[in-house]
Amino acid sequence: MAEPEQRIETPRHQKMVDFRRRRLPAIVWSLAAVLCAFLLLNRAGEFEYIGMAQALEYEVSSQVTGTVETLVVELFDDVEAGEMLAKLDDSQVVAVIETSQATVRQLAAELEATKVQLLSDNAAATADLRRFQIDEEQRRLDALSLRVVIESDEVEAERLALEVRRAQRLLDNGLISEMEFDNFRLLHDQLRRRVEENRVLLAETEQDYLTAKSRRESYENSLPHLPAEEPLLLPLKNAIAVESGRMREIELQREALVLRSPVSGQISQLLCRRGQSVVPGEPILMVAERSAREILAYLGEGDGTRVVRDSPVLVSSRNDPSRVAESRVVRVSPTIQALPQRLWRDPRTPDYGRSVIIAGVDGLDLTPGELVNVKLIAHR
Repeated sequence: MAEPEQRIETPRHQKMVDFRRRRLPAIVWSLAAVLCAFLLLNRAGEFEYIGMAQALEYEVSSQVTGTVETLVVELFDDVEAGEMLAKLDDSQVVAVIETSQATVRQLAAELEATKVQLLSDNAAATADLRRFQIDEEQRRLDALSLRVVIESDEVEAERLALEVRRAQRLLDNGLISEMEFDNFRLLHDQLRRRVEENRVLLAETEQDYLTAKSRRESYENSLPHLPAEEPLLLPLKNAIAVESGRMREIELQREALVLRSPVSGQISQLLCRRGQSVVPGEPILMVAERSAREILAYLGEGDGTRVVRDSPVLVSSRNDPSRVAESRVVRVSPTIQALPQRLWRDPRTPDYGRSVIIAGVDGLDLTPGELVNVKLIAHR
């Protein structure tokens, strides 16, 4: 009986050769296919672009025609919200206030003369009513007089405030002594206190006027017949009303002469100089916020349709890619437009894309104008 054939075992060396020739290429190609599929899927879910951190910039302009008397700030100065930035010439307002002061004195004299004439008639039916009417107009005129004084002091206080700022700079440079600076500051502080005291007195006087008016109206309602308007007081009442309206106009003119910062930030542009005439709406300077409030990213021409409002994004600093924060899309531009030249791939050929506004991230502490990486995650 024939013995069974014995299979000759393939040597280990030959097995390795066969594996490298037959199986290894298939395994490598399979892994490559899986990796490509993973990269394609990942690419479909995330798109990375370049963005720029932006801070809001505010234009400070005049509301009236005038001449720039003083520029209080210099380029790149830090300013706080409400801080004085510039002041227009106030000579016209000062002249109007002086005219109003003379008018108030004239009205006071006319009221005194009318008072003597009205109270000389002691008819019981009208004596009390006339006293109430005169008291009402007297309170009204007192309030008007205080308003004129306050406006005059406000103009002077603004001038002294400028003197204090100039003195502060001179003191910092060692050009004046501490005592000289204290003198400027003391004058300003005294005037500010006087203004505040007069404002309190004005509020009390206006309340007294309302009380006098209510008392006069109550007395008139108690009479059997409503009396006709007092002819001697009517021209004076109208004149006081006209002057009260003029004082409101003076107040608005005075406030318009002082240009203040709308926000805390830095002076980014100075667009005029001292002595320059300006018209309403003409920009005098620009104030930029200190930190970036939003990020402006630019997508390719065909990418904008994949991004909608509130899409999640990841923002990272290009200077330090480890600083990453999450944000969201706020607005998407409806049109294709040219990208800033800084972002062109070829400086000679403009690139176009769609703008996307992304909410700023406080944690990244981005500098306005800084480039950042923006990864738009379209599918989560």
